Amino acid sequence: MIYFDNGATSYPKPPSVLRKTFDALKYYSFNSGRGGYSKSLEAAEKIYSVRSDIGNMFAFDSENIIFTKNCSEALNMAIKGSVKKGDHVIISSLEHNSVFRVVHSLFLDDIIDYDIAAFSFDDDETLGNFEKLIKNNTSTVICTHSSNVFGVSFPIKRIGEMCKSRGIRFIVDGAQGAGVADINANRDNIDILCCAGHKCLMGPMGTGFMAVREGVELKPLFEGGTGSNSLSPIQPDFTPDRYEVGTLNNPGIIGLGEGIRFINSIGIDKVYSHELSLCSLLYNELSKLDYIELYAPEPKMNKSMPIISFNLKDYSSEKTALLLA
Repeated sequence: MIYFDNGATSYPKPPSVLRKTFDALKYYSFNSGRGGYSKSLEAAEKIYSVRSDIGNMFAFDSENIIFTKNCSEALNMAIKGSVKKGDHVIISSLEHNSVFRVVHSLFLDDIIDYDIAAFSFDDDETLGNFEKLIKNNTSTVICTHSSNVFGVSFPIKRIGEMCKSRGIRFIVDGAQGAGVADINANRDNIDILCCAGHKCLMGPMGTGFMAVREGVELKPLFEGGTGSNSLSPIQPDFTPDRYEVGTLNNPGIIGLGEGIRFINSIGIDKVYSHELSLCSLLYNELSKLDYIELYAPEPKMNKSMPIISFNLKDYSSEKTALLLA
């Protein structure tokens, strides 16, 4: 089978991820950190080790890694927790609906106003498109690291510098970059990074996280049981408990941790260069066929993720997908 859907979910998963996820179901099906017995504490240690691995990979404090069921949930938490009535928000023209629909819904509810910065293959022009939209009440910029459709990457570091110099919060959708691209919150001036666990990080479906820089405060999207301050009717004010509600997905999180270790054992640079070489091979061969339509330039090092968008000319995307299936 030739699997063309890795941009949506990585497959096959590394054997070590399958083993760790099964072991977690078998040995760590306990509410982590919500009991005084040894198995609960062991589960909590396993979960914490994954927070630490994520923090080390993306330059965040371990306590500021908040687990979610996917990147869409993380983005909802980040965006809705960041804005207030009267704010102005800027997003890019290539945002996933996990950003666009959230921002547009806040606009329809008369909470925020927003503008869309156009992507350009020229990084200077892309940066300028963001800069010219900044207003006095611009509070937040939200930008995908790389497009899930075209694979093109944004100049995240430069956009982050622009936001930092103006006191604007910078939220990055890292769904298509995490696990393949070198993302560093300190270097790139990222305030909040939202990621899927099931894509390039090789984790199970139903996993994701929101990573928050120290000092960045959000209004919690959910309230409920955290296993801490249980006698208080007020949600805890410390991370990760402030944002994590209910029982965690221990098997998924532990499996995600193994996916991260798998990536680290190879090295992100090697993963990226190998996948990009495969994409270049595919792109070049497809470009020789006159009945194929390619929607973006050939993937280039440090300019795009290993994603190709193509179609059969004069066919709807649905018909092409059906034929390939």
